[in-house]
Amino acid sequence: MTSLWTQIASGLCWVFYGSFFEWYWHKFWMHTPRPPKEAFRGHTIVHHGRYKGDDSYFVPEGEHPEHILLKPYALPGIVVAHLPIILLINYLIPYTAIGAVVGIVLYFLVYEYMHWNMHVPRGHFVERFRWFQFLRKHHHLHHKYFQKNFCVLFPLADLVLGTLITERILAHRKAEREQAIANGVIAQERRKPRRADREARELVKTHLFGASSADRREKKIRAVRAMLKTVKNRNQP
Repeated sequence: MTSLWTQIASGLCWVFYGSFFEWYWHKFWMHTPRPPKEAFRGHTIVHHGRYKGDDSYFVPEGEHPEHILLKPYALPGIVVAHLPIILLINYLIPYTAIGAVVGIVLYFLVYEYMHWNMHVPRGHFVERFRWFQFLRKHHHLHHKYFQKNFCVLFPLADLVLGTLITERILAHRKAEREQAIANGVIAQERRKPRRADREARELVKTHLFGASSADRREKKIRAVRAMLKTVKNRNQP
């Protein structure tokens, strides 16, 4: 019985860790072009390029959802990558390995299920819960502000690491800014389209539809730099 509770406690600890792992991987690989670059291309270029922070965030009824789920090798890769740590902890604290693997697998499967339903509203039972509606809005804001709300399933890391943003926070900041403008503290800004924004859109088009010109590589380099600049600067609320 003691070993069972130890496995359960281990699984819960790995679920909490999963929030921080998701945050770290999402921020520094899925939004940064470093090896493996497929993570950046598949997420920032393709996923965010197809599902933006507007009505395109949702897959309309009758359309086939694409580029929502992670690659089939993602789960085995995560388990294998953590296996040395799992075995080390199990050596120091016996009866924790099974709970760790179960915690990782459950976190991943629930993550995929939730992420799918966030983009594909089809009236699933989970959509009726208020906590799911919160998480859907939480992720929707991530598609609008790339450097906020990195956690899809469990936003603990967003809260702890300062990347949590909500509609209430945005409304409060907007009200403060409007009040400051009304009081003459700051001048109202007129935002003009940035060149980086246009080049970022060209990057998405290049990866989605391909490029036929001879300078494809040079365009990709310029567009990736523009995307990084856009992600870093423009998408701050």
